[in-house]
Amino acid sequence: MAEMVSIAPESVLYRQFLAAFEQTIRDATARLNALSAEQTSEKTEDGWSRKETLGHLIDSAANNHQRFVRAQLTDDLVFPGYEQNQWVSAPKYNEASWPDLI
Repeated sequence: MAEMVSIAPESVLYRQFLAAFEQTIRDATARLNALSAEQTSEKTEDGWSRKETLGHLIDSAANNHQRFVRAQLTDDLVFPGYEQNQWVSAPKYNEASWPDLI
């Protein structure tokens, strides 16, 4: 007799989560791609352009990734500082290609 295989509810929920997450990424990408060159380069209320904000998120992800790895390798959780304004200005994100940043 063939054994019945059932999908655990957690597996179904996980696949639903992944599908929703993928759709969120697609929607956000479409919205970001719809912005004009002027909109992405102009400074906003916080003093950064949309390009600089996206660049900051990229830098933050890279910095946090190395922090997570370091945290697994040591008991001493002292991390290097993160000078976000310098990290945003050094690579000149406002001069970067918007599609490349996306």
